[in-house]
Amino acid sequence: MTPKNNFSAETILPIIVILLSIMNIFSNDHGLISLSILNSLIGIIGSVLFFLKKVNSVRLIYVWIIAQIVIIDPFFDLSQGINFKLGFILGLKNGDVVLNVNVLAVIMLGFIKILEAANMVGKRITLKKFRDGILGEIFPINGTITERISLENEKNWLLVALDKSFDYEGQKIHKVLIKRKDDKTVKLKEKNQITFFRLVLDENDLINSSDKSKFPFIDWIICE
Repeated sequence: MTPKNNFSAETILPIIVILLSIMNIFSNDHGLISLSILNSLIGIIGSVLFFLKKVNSVRLIYVWIIAQIVIIDPFFDLSQGINFKLGFILGLKNGDVVLNVNVLAVIMLGFIKILEAANMVGKRITLKKFRDGILGEIFPINGTITERISLENEKNWLLVALDKSFDYEGQKIHKVLIKRKDDKTVKLKEKNQITFFRLVLDENDLINSSDKSKFPFIDWIICE
């Protein structure tokens, strides 16, 4: 299994969310009760739930980010702690209004897929046959997602430890790698998720190599 740093890509964003939210709560720019503070609480709760591996945690972090993307000065600003704004001025009869896009929030939005994939670690899934293939009647098989892995330039592959191994060209296969064909994140109990199905022939390759050719693609499968 690939060694993990304490501050990996999937943990940095939730930590940032908590820190920025706390900064925002203790700032003096808003009243005691405001939408900005409510958004801070959503971010903190979502991040804590993420570390507890709860299913809905990423949705809360997603809401926390989305709420910050559009800033309308001087009426609407849910940014947390710091922001980086690009915008334009709308001239109105009662004064100018500035419509901004919070670039920092847009950047953070790019980490959502990583969080969704990381949140699948520890979850149980079922792999089912998509079509007749060379592996014969091994499906359906069950397993546990144990890790998020990057292969070459492709992030968010999921390593699955199978409940029951199967034979492939004289080798026992205990683990496989899956990733959705449409590049979305695998979700629990969602129907008709077609995924790549790659075999882990040598578990040492999970540590020493990110080369996809080390993990042969066999076929498409359905994941639930």
